[in-house]
Amino acid sequence: METFHYYNIFETKGIEYLITVVFFLSLIPFWIILNNRDKIAKGIKKALGVLSVSKLRIPQGIFYSPGHTWTYLRRNGTARVGVDDLLLSITGPFTLNAVAESGTAVSKGEVIARIVQQDKELAIKSPVSGVLKSANQSIFEHPEVLMDDPYGTGWMFEIKPSAWKEDTAAYYLADEAVRWTGEELGRFKDFLAGSLQRHDETQSLLALQDGGELREHLLADLPKEVWMDFEHEFLASKN
Repeated sequence: METFHYYNIFETKGIEYLITVVFFLSLIPFWIILNNRDKIAKGIKKALGVLSVSKLRIPQGIFYSPGHTWTYLRRNGTARVGVDDLLLSITGPFTLNAVAESGTAVSKGEVIARIVQQDKELAIKSPVSGVLKSANQSIFEHPEVLMDDPYGTGWMFEIKPSAWKEDTAAYYLADEAVRWTGEELGRFKDFLAGSLQRHDETQSLLALQDGGELREHLLADLPKEVWMDFEHEFLASKN
């Protein structure tokens, strides 16, 4: 009859094997973290509201103007226009007031609407010349629609263009639009540094995340003077 033998793991090498196994198991979380650090970093940036090209909506097939409006030609010959996601991400929530009326002729670069945020505002200029056929009333009554879907249900106006090719010849499209948007983020950071130095240097740290990265909706916390600079220096610099 076989006899039962009891082995004390603490008196054998078994404890060494156990410690080794536990050690390697403890390394698994660190290995996962190291191999997913990019995803984790992106997640943290998203939670902090860091403004980056990868987070912006930049649909292909749409023409983007230097004034951060967009346009595309519909099958019926009218051009839909609106404001791009970069501008929305910089300003944050606002109300919208129409300036141009249906049936009137507008010129490229003419003010067609105004973004209003308390006592601050920005002029939105038409990216094309033509006759304004209709306005999207829903975004003037519910501007959050514009924030949620700027290129779809958040379009602003429909214009019957009179010089489509000439007006859009220098605009940005597809991959070129993505590249240009990245350049605009850099240009905006330079603009912000100069404007805050003139008007409110104490706001510089509030405008940026750790590492000098731009945060979303930062204009909402900045003074009226910076908004004026933004309209006349940044938005109008290439129009």
